[in-house]
Amino acid sequence: MSRDAKYSREASVSDIIGPGDAVEQNLEERPQWKVAGVVFFSLLSLLLLYAAFKIIWPFMTAILLAAILVTLTFGIFKRVRSRMKGSSTRAAIAMLLGITFVIVIPAAIVVILLIQQANVVVDKLQSGEAQAMIKRIDVTQHLAFIKRVAPNFDPATLSPDRMLLPAVRQIPGWVARNGGALLGGVAGMFLGFALALLAMFFFYVEGESILQQLSILSPLPKRYDREFAERFKDVIDATFRGQLFTGVAQGLMTGIGMAIAGVPGAGFWGAVAALLSLIPMVGAAAVWVPASIYLVISASMGNTEWWRAIFMIVWGLLPVSLIDNIVRPWAMKGKAQLPAIPLLFAVLGGMQAFGFVGLVIGPLVFSLLMSIIDIYKKSFSLRSSQTEIA
Repeated sequence: MSRDAKYSREASVSDIIGPGDAVEQNLEERPQWKVAGVVFFSLLSLLLLYAAFKIIWPFMTAILLAAILVTLTFGIFKRVRSRMKGSSTRAAIAMLLGITFVIVIPAAIVVILLIQQANVVVDKLQSGEAQAMIKRIDVTQHLAFIKRVAPNFDPATLSPDRMLLPAVRQIPGWVARNGGALLGGVAGMFLGFALALLAMFFFYVEGESILQQLSILSPLPKRYDREFAERFKDVIDATFRGQLFTGVAQGLMTGIGMAIAGVPGAGFWGAVAALLSLIPMVGAAAVWVPASIYLVISASMGNTEWWRAIFMIVWGLLPVSLIDNIVRPWAMKGKAQLPAIPLLFAVLGGMQAFGFVGLVIGPLVFSLLMSIIDIYKKSFSLRSSQTEIA
């Protein structure tokens, strides 16, 4: 190429770029400008991520619940989508309808039955005959032996007329004072479920695309991305399996105990206990504690034997309450890849920190932490320990 032609080409390029753009291009090539650009981009990204986190935090429970349900049912979704000629939208709608019927209908039936039972109990307690019977219950003679150990103890303080009657008389006032809060809580539950359905629809339709984009953005090697994805799915599967086995076990134990103690409708209340075991800090105690109170009152009035009430209390405190800590780690240990004791702390700590979704977040955090430790050891060629957790 001749000098004139080369000069003509450089001149045409400079005319297109312009002198200002040429100076800017030279500034971008300087190292200090590259560092400043990286710092500015990082700060802006962190600021936007923080703002996005603050925006979605109130809906985090619904989003996490949606992600958990979609992960558990995505295999079914793909089969439904193949039968609907690859339409993700129609398959997602079909899945949401099925999940709604599977969750909402049994929950509504249980709530209606519980409300009916609660109304019957309250009406009986509010009746004058029931209050008169409560006053006649005398437990002081059965607690007289405590005075041998604690001379200042007064058994009359535990009499039902002092403990139960004031609470019974305050039931209408409590309902009137907290009725708005109860309705608000119910409305909040329906709103949260509706938001979870919307998030599930988005994850069903765009889930595969989201995972692909996350894989592109991830700076980790592909095998580590696959390891994290498999660990996430394994933890969710293990948590669902643990919750299912725990609910069934607590329901069976509650039903068996009630049947032995002679509580009416033991099978039904065992099924209710299995469903309530899904609720943190409530569980099967919401069933066996009222049953124990019923048996204590019945025994105090001479309608049944005392051993039934004592048996129900001991059965609820020991087998029903402790089986949760035995069955859940056993059922979750395989896929969660955590030893039983750390897994128990992960579940309990996750529930305390995050509520219901902490059942998944706790084991997931511990499990992903173990993955990061494994990646670190592989990257720096560290010798693996012989212990189970390393």
